[in-house]
Amino acid sequence: MTNQTLFLTAACFIVGGLAYAVYKHVKRRQLQALQNKAAQGDPASLVALGHKYYKGKEVEKNAEKAFTCFKQAAKAGLAQAQVLTAAMYRAGDGCPQNDRETFRWYQEAAQQGNYEGKLNLIMCHLKGIGTPKDPKQAFTLALEAADAGSPFAQVMTGDFYACGTGTPQDKDKARRYYLLAAVQGEPHAKKRLKTLDHIIERHDAIF
Repeated sequence: MTNQTLFLTAACFIVGGLAYAVYKHVKRRQLQALQNKAAQGDPASLVALGHKYYKGKEVEKNAEKAFTCFKQAAKAGLAQAQVLTAAMYRAGDGCPQNDRETFRWYQEAAQQGNYEGKLNLIMCHLKGIGTPKDPKQAFTLALEAADAGSPFAQVMTGDFYACGTGTPQDKDKARRYYLLAAVQGEPHAKKRLKTLDHIIERHDAIF
């Protein structure tokens, strides 16, 4: 290896080391700025910091601190944080497991029109998570979301009609909602249509 090659190699190591040091310094300053904004109660910053704590990214992994950040942002009215808070309460992740709080925060998010909040609230009513089982209310919420254009809710609504859950069984309406979802590319919709066709064929053969 010539002296010139050695010099170039050393220069590359030095430049690379300096670049990494600058990168680390910038990341530390960004983290500090995020922490400062979160400390001031900024909801979006609290959620961003919560994700860092939950994933252990640039900070020590800590589910309890993540939950604290999410809940503080949820109390400030951020729907995204309300969904995250509900999910952590449901799993008992970073906090004691609590289905009532799960229902409460999904409901808060749903009332703001949050998509995930609405879908999870449907499941809460259907399965009795933090609230008495109420298939009719679950169906009503699913139908609202389906008519608003949600493909996943359209599949859920099709399921309600197909099974007669929370509403009288109606295979034609089930097919309609599955088709609406299939047109939007919802992968489960095509499978449901095949299953529904089989159910209808058996029903027609019997009756």
